Parts: sequence; C-alpha cells; structure tokens
Amino acid sequence: MPKTVDNDTALEEVMTFLDTPPEPGSADDARFGERLRQVISASIPLDEGDDPEDGPTLQLDDDFRRRLEKVATDRGGNYFGDHPDGIGPTLGMDVSKS
Repeated sequence: MPKTVDNDTALEEVMTFLDTPPEPGSADDARFGERLRQVISASIPLDEGDDPEDGPTLQLDDDFRRRLEKVATDRGGNYFGDHPDGIGPTLGMDVSKS
C-alpha cells in the first residue's frame, strides 16, 4: 500500500504519472490509482448550502478535473472504492440513470 502523502504532493505525483503512465499492474500503477483517487476526492467542489469549511483542499480547473475523472474511469477506477455502483445502493437509494 502506498505511503500516505499530503494532497499537494499527491497532485504532483499524479501530474508526473500523467506524463509517463506506469506499467499496468505495477506498484507505481497502484500508487497512481491511489493518488488519483486522493486528488479527485480533495477537489470535489461544494454543493450549494454546504459548509465552506468542508470545501475542497485542492482547487483544480474544471477541465483538468474532468480529465482526471476520465483517467480514473478509463483505468477502471471508481471513486467510491469498493462500491462499483456508487454509494447510493449501499444506502438503499436508486441512483440509476433511468
């Protein structure tokens, strides 16, 4: 398991990995996935009515954030961890796109 780092360091590592992607299945690949999830989580914008103190600790350009989300999706990643359908189903909610 990768060593824990602060969000700014995680962002620097993600940017490096975007330039030179690691070999799939390698230790660096696992670290890239972990850092990618950390950066995405740390940059989730506030919804209306959210407490400003709960705001993102990383401010990313919207286009860059979408790029990171696409990379995570393309890698088979899921920001919900072990819940591939999101957290809604674990709470009994129907969050399908139907």
